[in-house]
This record gives sequence, structure tokens and C-alpha cells, in this order.
Amino acid sequence: MRAVVYVLVLLVVIGMILAMVGSTLAAAAPTGPAPEAASSSRPAPVVVLGTSNLTWADLQKASHTTAGEDLGSRDVGSAATHLLSFTSGGEPMSLSVRTPADRTCPADGWLTLGRGARASAVEPTDSCTGTTAAIPGDTPLIRALGGDISVQAVGPRAQLATGAPGSSPSTSVSLAPSLPEALADGADLTVVDTARDVSTDAERINALDDALRTAQEQAPPGTRIIVASLADDEDPGPQMAVLPAGTTSTRGTSDGLVIGTSTHRPGLAQLTDLTPTLTTALTGRSDPAFDGQSLGLPTGGGTSVPPNTAAPDDSRIARLADDALHARASQRTVIPAGALLMGSAVALLVWAAVALRDPRADRRPARRRRAAGAATFLSALPTALLLVNAVPWWRAGAREGAPSAWSQAAALTGATVIAACVTGLAAGTTTLVRRRRHLRPVISSSASEASAPPLPLRPSPSPVGLTSLLVTATIPLAWLVDAATGAHLAFNNPLGMNAVVAGRFYGVSNTAFALVAGALVVVIAGTWEHLGRGRRTALVATCLLGGAALVVDGAPQLGADVGGALTLVPTLAFLGAGLAGMRLSWRRWLAIGGATLLVVGGFAVVDLLRPGGPTHLGRFARQVADGSALGVLGRKAYALVGPFIAKPMATAGLACALALLAAALWWLRRQVRDWHAGTSPYAWVAPSVRWVTVALRSLGVLTLMSVLVNDSGVTMAGFILAAAAPALMALLLAPAQIETDTALRPTDASHDAGV
Repeated sequence: MRAVVYVLVLLVVIGMILAMVGSTLAAAAPTGPAPEAASSSRPAPVVVLGTSNLTWADLQKASHTTAGEDLGSRDVGSAATHLLSFTSGGEPMSLSVRTPADRTCPADGWLTLGRGARASAVEPTDSCTGTTAAIPGDTPLIRALGGDISVQAVGPRAQLATGAPGSSPSTSVSLAPSLPEALADGADLTVVDTARDVSTDAERINALDDALRTAQEQAPPGTRIIVASLADDEDPGPQMAVLPAGTTSTRGTSDGLVIGTSTHRPGLAQLTDLTPTLTTALTGRSDPAFDGQSLGLPTGGGTSVPPNTAAPDDSRIARLADDALHARASQRTVIPAGALLMGSAVALLVWAAVALRDPRADRRPARRRRAAGAATFLSALPTALLLVNAVPWWRAGAREGAPSAWSQAAALTGATVIAACVTGLAAGTTTLVRRRRHLRPVISSSASEASAPPLPLRPSPSPVGLTSLLVTATIPLAWLVDAATGAHLAFNNPLGMNAVVAGRFYGVSNTAFALVAGALVVVIAGTWEHLGRGRRTALVATCLLGGAALVVDGAPQLGADVGGALTLVPTLAFLGAGLAGMRLSWRRWLAIGGATLLVVGGFAVVDLLRPGGPTHLGRFARQVADGSALGVLGRKAYALVGPFIAKPMATAGLACALALLAAALWWLRRQVRDWHAGTSPYAWVAPSVRWVTVALRSLGVLTLMSVLVNDSGVTMAGFILAAAAPALMALLLAPAQIETDTALRPTDASHDAGV
């Protein structure tokens, strides 16, 4: 039949229409001031003062110390105060310095600055004092600047960003022994490593302040000074950065902070953004080869800082320090929160398998209610772990910018409380709906109506079933609505993306997609079951619910999730066909594959045409067009197997997980077969399992596609299980109740209404 094709065409039409409407609205909305164009004369010089392992919390702490207190004998408090005063006159930002390794060594940061893409100068298995990559002849930054732009490098590590002097006749790079000599030469770009021969925060702050004072005093008027910490090997997390006053972004500002072009976050940029920013500031053109996205430096800059005796009270710095604390706490809570979700789901399955195995008839109702209640509560945890980010759990026990173990406890405890509230709210809503349905007005109380025969009995969903369906529906609803409105709750979340890992900063993350898609499959199947089944019901439920989720997940201005769009279309087609009782032939699978490419291609076109710069999808489309996509696909493929090649313990863990999965699938298939035959010890739980079988098969398609398409690999399977397993169990264990459609007697109605 052609129904599947019609479903896919409808999904495409809905997606394209809504995406185009969103693109039009985005074009009409102000996007902030554009970067200032380079003047016809020579651009103002740029000085980059680089350091490492320096955060806003470090500067705040140092500014409150006195000479000889804690941080060293020199007056580091005065140096930190001067740096904070300079910051107040510029544009402070946090800098995400993540490179391929979990930590960024100083050499990694400098090499990344030169390449405009994440790079490693030190082997991930070595310490930061280990062997460093050889200084390159030139770098993508220098090639993009061209031979007309003169460059001075101060410090050996700075040469990782600029290349070796004289290595290429087409570039103008030289090495200066000190910053004053470099400034005396009047180069267009001066790159300085201020963290040479330093090892403590006090030494870094003093060295950076000395370099800043020298640049302010000796640099030509109008020189644009950038201060940035490029490495975080001591304590991974966002680093401090200061750009010249007047720096702009195509995304504008928020609360006095420049919104990062690539991060979509106020006051947050990536290290890879500095490379195109320097190129645009000095040449007036951007280079699409860089991974980052440019910020617009002013045509002239420089901030003179009058002598101060106290650090300025700049709310922007306090917010950036709190955001960095939030990111670090999030990164440390992801594993405990993920373990809570997955471990709870597995424990629930094991406990239910034992408790529900053919108990005595008098114990069955109680065990069924307990298992359904536990499953419903666990179904609320993914939503609760998103909503908990609305309260400042990351500040619990924090000290001097470092998160405490108490923050993890606060996040998980808060999520547990919120999950109970979500479950209670859903149960209350269900009770209210059922009571309103029962309390029908009494038209007449005549004897003839009283003696009329009652209408036939019909089954209706139990309170537990409706509650479970509502709770499960909150997962895709909450996560997708948050993604569509900016992912404010998902960013730096106990489960979501954060600025430390820096895999994604907006839209739908891999974890969010796994939770949303796993719950969505169950919601669609459960809705079909409760609405009375039928082919039309299956197609309508899949198109409306699945189509809306697809649009939010894949649209570039909303979820911007390439892997999610590639996965959802075949999953929804398989689910809709299974519920409708349709068989998918190989021709239909080809049509599904074509529709998948059409949907993703449509999103990519919209992304490339809309203003504000492309997202992940648009950049990948460009890579496909210029032939560099194979390298990206190769890196993603290696991300699936790399951890298991480099870490024997991970390989052993994967082998154990696969063995357990194989055993679980064998057991499940045997139970389903016995269930259909009526010989299963669980046959009393539900007389029909058709919708459950279809949902399980659809979840298998979803899991396979998610693991292959997304670079999070096998962790996608764990989060899909965590969202889908409790929801499936809660709906499966919800018994149908027999109710009458007869009107309640006046006395009964009055009693139920509380009269």
C-alpha cells in the first residue's frame, strides 16, 4: 500500500513548511549588529596575550588577597584588580578550550589557535610536560592572513599558532625575544605566551598583568588587545577571556554579554572562534575552513585603566564565574545522573521479572500496582533531571569556583523530588478528568429513566495507565520545548550538554534525543492502544506526534540535530506501519531511505539560506559539497570504536554488556513466544501484547540507527532503555477497568462532588 509513502510525504511537507516559516521569522528578527567592515586603510594592530589555567574565579579570589597572603609574596591582589578593571572596560567572556583530549595542555591550546580546529600537540596519554609536536612551518591562521599581514610571536608555544619564522616566503612571521621588542616592530598581529616559566596562579596573574601593562603603555594607539586563557589541564572548564570593547556578534548581546556566534550562549565562545575572529579583524574576510565562527572586533581599541585600590563590582564577571561553576558541576554530575537513570531501569526490569512471575492470585493486584507505580515514577526522572536545572543546585557546597560533591547530591535529590511532583500532578490530572467524565448532569430522575436498562459495559484506561501515559509524554514535550526555546535548561544540565565537554551548546543533544525518541515511540504506541487502535489511528498518531517531534528536532533554528533527523524518519515509518498492520517491502524501505535524505536535505537548504550563520547541519552540508565530509564521517566512525581500542577496560565492559544484552533478548523472545501461546508465567499481566511487540521492534530500529549515526555510540542505547523501559512497563501493567456509561444518580453525583 502507499500509506507509508503518504505518511513520509506528509512529514516532509510539515517539516519544510514550518522550517521555512521559522526561517522567515528569523530573517525578520534583529540579529544584532554585524561586524564592522575593515577600513580601506591598514587595520589597527591586534595583540593576543595568552595564558593558561586561569578562570574568572581565580581572578576574583586573587583580587581579595594582600601581599604575601596565600598566593605568593608579590602583590598579586593588585595585579588581579588591574586585570578585572581592564575587563570591565572590555567584553568579558568565558572560553571553552576543549580539544580532542579530555584536558587541554597549553601546547594543545596554542596549536588549536593556529589551526582554527581542535588539535592535539601532546599525546593524550602523556602529561602536558611530555613530548610536544614539532613547530609547523606555517598554520591555517597564517595562511588565511596572507603575506601582507606581519606577525610577531613571543615565546616558543606561540610559534605553534604562527609557525616557524622564515619557513615560508609567502608569510611574514618573525620571533621576538620579548613583548617590548615585538611591539617596537609594529607588527599587525602580535601573539604572546605570557605563561612561560610559571606554574602557580599567582605567577600566571602577575605575568599576564605585566604583559597587559606593557601592551597598554607601548602599543600604538588604537591597538586591539585580546586576553585569553587557552588551556585547562589542571582543572578542565571554561577559561577567562577579554575582547576589546565594541566587539560584536551576529547574535547580538544579552545582559551586557556578547552572545557567542558558534555557541549561541551569552558570554561564551570557543577557542576555535578566535582564529576566524583574528582573520576577519585583520583582513576583512572570513575563511570557511575554520571550525569556529567569527566575532567582530572593533576597528580600533585599547583600554586605559586608571589606578584602582579595589576590584570593580562587575555583575558580568560574577555571572561568568557562576556559569563556569555550573559547567564544571554539570560535567561531574553527568555520570552519576546517567547511572541513576540506566541503573534504575535495569533494576526495575529485574525486580519486575521476579515479582510478577505467576504470583498467587490474591497477590497479583498488589504486585501489579506496586510495579506500575515504580515504573511510572522512574518515567518521570528524565523530565525531572531537565527541570532541576531551574534551581541553582550547582552552588551547593561550592567554594572558590570549584563544585562540591554536595552539588551532585543536590541535583539527584532535587530531581527525585521533582519526579514525585510530576507523577503526582499527572495522577491529579487523571483523577480530575475521570471525575469530570463521571459527573454528568442529570436530565431527569423519572421512574421511567430510573428503570431504563443500563448501557453495555466498556473498558477504559485505568488511572495508572493514563497517569503513566501523561508522565511519559512529558519527556519529549519538556526536552523538545526547551530545545526550541534555546535549550536554557538542557545546557549545563546534570544529563545534557555542558561547556566543559563542549560537544554541543544548543538544540537537541545526543542524550536528549535518545530520551525523547525512546519515550516518543512508547507514547505513540500507547496513544494508539488507548484510542482504540485501528489503521487510521496509527497513521494519524504517528504523523501528528512524530511529525511535530521531527520538525522540532531537525529544524536548524530549533533542534539542529542531524543524527536525530536521520534516525527519526525510518523509526517513525516502521512504527506507523507496524501499528497499522502493514508490511514494509524492500521497495518501501527504499522509499523511506529517500524520504529521509529528502527531509534532511530540506533542513540543510533552509539552514544555509537563513541568516545568522549555519548550524551543525549547514556546516555538514558544506562539507559534503566540498568533499571534506569523508573526514568528518571517519572521525565519527572512529568515535564509535576508538574508546574500545584505546581502553581495554572499556572493551571488556562492552563485551559483558553485549553478552547480557544477548541473554536478555533471548529471554524476552522466548517469553513473547510463550505469551502468544498462552503458556507464559506472565500471561496474566495483559491479554494482548501486539502494541508492545511493535514498540519493542521500533525501539530496536531506533537503537540501531542511533548507535550508528550519532558519535555518542553505545551510550545512546543506554539512554533509550532508560526512557523506554519504565514507560513500557507502566503502560503494560495498567489494567483496564470496566465502567458504565449510565448517568450517576443524584445522590451519587452529589456525594462525588462533595456536596
